[in-house]
Amino acid sequence: MQAKNRATGTGGSLFKSLFKKAVSLLGARVAGNVLTLAYTLILSRLATPAEFGLVMSGFSWAMLLSIGFALNVESGSIRFLVKYRENEQTALAAGFVRFNRIIITAVSVVLAVGLVTVVGAGLVDWTAQWFQIFILASVAAPIVALTRVYARHATALGQVLRGGVPIMFARPAVIFVLVGVVWLLGIQATAVQLLALILVGFVATALLQYWLLRDTFSFLKGAERDFSDRLKWIETGVMMAPLLVIRDNLKHVIVASAGLALAAEDVGLVALGLSIMSLLYFAVKAVDISLSPQLSSACQNDNKPRVAQLIKVAAKLKLAVVTAGILMLAAAGTWLLGLFGSDYTAAWAPMMAVLLIPAADAIWGPAQIVLNVSGQQRKIFAVAGLSTAVLVGATAVGGWLAGAVGAAAGAGLAYMMQQGILCLIANRAVGVQTSILGLLRPGPSNAQNA
Repeated sequence: MQAKNRATGTGGSLFKSLFKKAVSLLGARVAGNVLTLAYTLILSRLATPAEFGLVMSGFSWAMLLSIGFALNVESGSIRFLVKYRENEQTALAAGFVRFNRIIITAVSVVLAVGLVTVVGAGLVDWTAQWFQIFILASVAAPIVALTRVYARHATALGQVLRGGVPIMFARPAVIFVLVGVVWLLGIQATAVQLLALILVGFVATALLQYWLLRDTFSFLKGAERDFSDRLKWIETGVMMAPLLVIRDNLKHVIVASAGLALAAEDVGLVALGLSIMSLLYFAVKAVDISLSPQLSSACQNDNKPRVAQLIKVAAKLKLAVVTAGILMLAAAGTWLLGLFGSDYTAAWAPMMAVLLIPAADAIWGPAQIVLNVSGQQRKIFAVAGLSTAVLVGATAVGGWLAGAVGAAAGAGLAYMMQQGILCLIANRAVGVQTSILGLLRPGPSNAQNA
């Protein structure tokens, strides 16, 4: 009934609602990125390069472990939870939501038992700093998993702001305040203590999200739970996991992979380069996000002239943004890195190497969007799985061969390869040229009227 009532709303009110949500999400994401860079700056001031590298590694491992804690089952929310609500299958909806919590709890217990066994057997010195960092990451992982799970559920239930804003904005804001207080008080904190502060930020985010969503899931209270679709839930989550890793956790994959080959201080250089690169990466992705509704409509209507026109306009804008960003960082990057401390100016070369990532998006274009709206999801998932393995290997091997610069270059080249493969598939499977080569083709005269 609620879905029907929403559907009967006027087109104008629906547009205003969607526009308001989009602007709010964009504002939260931009503010969150700025706050993330700000607390990264403070962390670099509080810690030595080696400890900064340990903190960033622990943060990345928490993010990546959280995917395994939930088996990415929540990625099916937009498919299963929406369907169950529309069909009034409350038992299945309740089962789906509870199943996510069961998985997180079970994996947490298994990992805890494993860690206690390893320490009890004397296989690991629990006082070692790296092990304490891993323990904190393991404690943080289920909390991160829960916030991501409920953000996905909330999005499926039409509460995208209540579910997403705590992660996008509140989490970096809380971490910024916590590390800012430590900095202002002049406290000399260790890497373990700084990561513990970040863990507090994760907990605060989860509590805020729980409070905001306290009424969203009220329809499940007292409902029976049906787990009969659990194999479908797991299959969907596992199949889409590589896409979550490569799309939403790219920075964390690179940092964790670099840690396999580099000393902690070199990992810190790579992480800092990625943090600055992320601003340019987000600017390029923002162009694709703003383009996606029109591009989706044109692809679904098989309006190739309109598709070509949209891709050309986006390509010009992204090339301008990336070119300006690369030139600016090439000229002023050393000064910018110096703000983090004199030890971090060595991050200039790794930073320039990871600029291959936003450059790849500008060169190869929105191939993933084209494939997604054209029903080629399996190809996207296959490429994501392959690319994740290549990214990890290229980053680690690059680090072994050439230190921080090699790790950054390996990651950048692996991402460039992934985007190139997606572009090639889009060209062959859908017949759409998404790369900058499309700029060389004259636009059809009827494109503007499409």
